Amino acid sequence: MNRKIILLVLSVFIVAFAAGSVIAADAKENTEIKMLNEKTLKNGDNIELQLVDAQGNPIASQKLNISFEANGKFENYSVVTDKDGNAYLVLYNEELGVHKVIVNYTGNEKYNPCKLEENITIVEGSSTSEDTESNSTASTVQYDNATAKNSTLKDNETLFYCAEYNFYYNSDGVIVGGQNDGADAYEIYTSYKEAERKGSFFLE
Repeated sequence: MNRKIILLVLSVFIVAFAAGSVIAADAKENTEIKMLNEKTLKNGDNIELQLVDAQGNPIASQKLNISFEANGKFENYSVVTDKDGNAYLVLYNEELGVHKVIVNYTGNEKYNPCKLEENITIVEGSSTSEDTESNSTASTVQYDNATAKNSTLKDNETLFYCAEYNFYYNSDGVIVGGQNDGADAYEIYTSYKEAERKGSFFLE
């Protein structure tokens, strides 16, 4: 009888331990993507995003995948959050009207994934913003001067485009525009590759 009781207690303990392990393994923090900009924008304006945890704290150095509906098709971009959890996408030469924006964060060993879907309306006119600290919806290799203020862009300079991580760089290997303006393109590319190799863009 005592042996049966002992076996029963052990069985309950094992089940409880296993359940606790599963809960602990899944104890990641929830996340949320916020759109900080107005829903009515002009070409040259930024789509402003912020990635935060369940307490509203910003999450830095994380990749956000953006699908932007343009001309009936989706264009895909990747941006990385800065120290304030912010990331930006500049609207460039997009058609007027309603566009769907879908933003996905895949999560990592610390954070759960999340998703944002919003519609924005692009109206006639151009942005009066002086600074463009962002990635751009420009899909051509030639970078537009209007979206490269405060950067290393020279007159009539042709830039090269890294489609994998959505940044432009000049013939000297220096990133032009965006959140990594002025940085070494090879170093940025290598750091992103290393982060992906580790299975996470959590670089802190």
